[in-house]
Amino acid sequence: MCQPKLQGGLGIHNLELQNKCLLSKWLFKLLNEDGLWQELLRNKYLKDKTLGGCTKRPTDSHFWKGLMNVKDTFMSFGSFKVKDGSQTRFWMDTWLGSQPLKDKFPALFNIVRRKQDSVAKVLASVPLNISFRRNLAGRNLRDWHRIVASLQDVNLQEERDVFIWTLHSSGSFSVKSLYVALINNGVRVSQDLWQIKIPTRIKIFLWYLKRGVILTKDNLAHRNWNGDKRCCFCHCPETIQHLFFQCYYAKFLWRAVHLMFGISPPIA
Repeated sequence: MCQPKLQGGLGIHNLELQNKCLLSKWLFKLLNEDGLWQELLRNKYLKDKTLGGCTKRPTDSHFWKGLMNVKDTFMSFGSFKVKDGSQTRFWMDTWLGSQPLKDKFPALFNIVRRKQDSVAKVLASVPLNISFRRNLAGRNLRDWHRIVASLQDVNLQEERDVFIWTLHSSGSFSVKSLYVALINNGVRVSQDLWQIKIPTRIKIFLWYLKRGVILTKDNLAHRNWNGDKRCCFCHCPETIQHLFFQCYYAKFLWRAVHLMFGISPPIA
């Protein structure tokens, strides 16, 4: 029911998803803006850690736990523009290209010792402050040389890293863009039903009928209803197909509509 009409739903807002989107807005402001509440959260929960590297603890506030629950989903739809490198994880976040280094070079990521290190920590020394569990050779060595070469143009600055929202052309977060991304199931259905010029309540009834969820007696039985499952008109088993098309009362009504308006009976 909560899917958009374009995807076969009724377009009713999913409040759980909406809440996730609203919490994500706080995360965007925490990363990109300065203020009293941002400073309080950074001092209490982040300290010298990246936001992506934080996890919730039993003693955390309800608000912070809520932020941690949506953090991974939120960060998967954005990328970092590295400034001082303090909030960008070298392997886990998207900052060098269009995907995280852990996805570009999974074999290297599997053998690196500290997976959550920030860009600032990695670039703090020469050679790079990264260690692997075994010596690099073959493809792993070539991939590592590719990473090192791509870092030649990276120069850390004094400003904080900037989180860019990739679902909006401006790079700024919007609740709507995240909600659309989360609710999207990739399926598009015909909009003929919603374009018919009839009252909305009838459109909704037809939508229920099309989905097969009208509470006929067979559907009620699926919900542990124990009443008589036969049609009250002809005493045949009552289903949607029977009630609207096969019952002799339904057939009589369809014939009457055909004679009066010239509308052909539907094919059951």
